[in-house]
Amino acid sequence: MNTKIITNTSLQIPVWGLFIFVLLAILYFAKAVFIPVFLAILTSFILNPVVAVINKKLRIPCQVGAAVVLIFLSVFAATAVNSLADPASMWFERLPKEMHQVELKLSGFRKSIENVQETTETFGKIAVGDNSSDTQEVVVRGPNLFYKFLDNTQSLLIALISYVVLLYLLLAFGNSLARDIGNMFKNKSYSRALMIVTREARSCISYYLLVITAINIVLGCLVTLAMWAAGMPNPMVWGASAALLNYIPYVGPAINFVIVAMVSLLTFDTISQVVIPPLLLLGINLVEGQIVQPLTVGRVFTINPVVVFISIIIWGWLWGAAGIFMAVPILMVCTIILERSLKFRQQKEIIQK
Repeated sequence: MNTKIITNTSLQIPVWGLFIFVLLAILYFAKAVFIPVFLAILTSFILNPVVAVINKKLRIPCQVGAAVVLIFLSVFAATAVNSLADPASMWFERLPKEMHQVELKLSGFRKSIENVQETTETFGKIAVGDNSSDTQEVVVRGPNLFYKFLDNTQSLLIALISYVVLLYLLLAFGNSLARDIGNMFKNKSYSRALMIVTREARSCISYYLLVITAINIVLGCLVTLAMWAAGMPNPMVWGASAALLNYIPYVGPAINFVIVAMVSLLTFDTISQVVIPPLLLLGINLVEGQIVQPLTVGRVFTINPVVVFISIIIWGWLWGAAGIFMAVPILMVCTIILERSLKFRQQKEIIQK
């Protein structure tokens, strides 16, 4: 009997390792399919309560309510993109061209940086060996830029259409889909348990994502006002970037802080003016992260920062920028489902005893 237990335990580890490896490979190579699916599921968690309120209060069917919500969001997103696209693209084009201004303003540190570079190059030559022999560089030409653009545009349009259609179906028929999946199981107790766990997990996830979204919207408005008061150009751009990047804990606010600091350095001349916008942004982010989120979301949804950072790295490696934005919500979904499943199993064991 002990031999069987040891054998089963020793077999479980490689089987689970093989399963995780295959799962990561599928997620990586089929990201064009999974990114819109996961994004639609996460967005449905945010919008499901809105569609439910429309259904209950206004007596409008979920199919019609889902269409109304999607039309409103599409108009809002198109208006926001149209108003923010030009100033945002202008700044992202200006930043590489105006880096020499940053070098001039930071000329005090330039000499030390150059010394470090010279030392590094010297050590590099010693380690590699100074080969002065001429080497021919082989350049492999890729596809034409026009064909690349067409291919990327086609993939983006397919992903966008898939996302919108799937999101509508989840909002309109999500409840019936959950019931149909539960009815597929012959064991009624297992089916009922699955429905309870799914309902509780979806409720908790919807609450978390709704609260985080509301916090990020308020954060974006406050950052916009702060940047306007500090005299920063295009304050709405920095408010929008603060709201979007705040979905990425720790990493997102740090990236936004660096961007705002660079723009402030390019915009203002005196040190006192340069430091005001980054300090205002830092203060708002600290209040939001250390006071507002713990009070509104609570410690129930708190995850260790190490786990959060590892999740960001893994999903960023798998799906790029889309994975970075979805890393924490996906981690939260898995955590809540696991917690609710364990809680339900413990309650069932207590009832059976």
